[in-house]
Amino acid sequence: MGEVLEFYRRCAALRQRFQDAALRTVPMPKLLEQARRLGLPVTEALAQIPDADLAFAFDLAVHTALPGRSRAIERVARQHRGAGEEEALVLRGLERAWFSVFRVLGPHPEAGLLLEDALLGGEAWVMDEALAESAPAGTVLATRLARVRGFAITCGAVAPLDEAILAGFRRALAGAGTPPAEMAADPRFALLIYQRALGFHLSDPDAEG
Repeated sequence: MGEVLEFYRRCAALRQRFQDAALRTVPMPKLLEQARRLGLPVTEALAQIPDADLAFAFDLAVHTALPGRSRAIERVARQHRGAGEEEALVLRGLERAWFSVFRVLGPHPEAGLLLEDALLGGEAWVMDEALAESAPAGTVLATRLARVRGFAITCGAVAPLDEAILAGFRRALAGAGTPPAEMAADPRFALLIYQRALGFHLSDPDAEG
């Protein structure tokens, strides 16, 4: 288990490094636009907004883009072609990261958590020390996962949900006839979920973000 944790921590550090680099390529007006769409109290420098709330805006800025435009994480990946093995592994995972709604099944036998992908199906072994400490079995959440070697890591933003919201998404999917993978890949879906998560947070000062 020690080797797995050490490898995860190196991957998490690389994820932070590459996402920070991607964020630096995003013009401030674009960041402000994402924050406004989320309903955050925008100032010129995004001051006075809690880091946990900003994480949602940063996720959208780094991992989504308008049709026909490259994503910030893709631009950083292109700049690091020829990187070392672990760097390349994390970059590839970040480029292919997927957003979905998950239910925590419980601890993974080695470390981390086992999550059920409640929209797309299947299970994912996820390494995230903070999440492992705060998300008991049955927790419903939305996040973006990047698969590395055997396990996946979160990309930073985690939106707490509940079974009622999950049931609502499933009803909407069934009514619209939209394939789950298509809906989950649409940046508007992540935006909607993040708005909902921020609504919980902003309406209840004692809620956990």
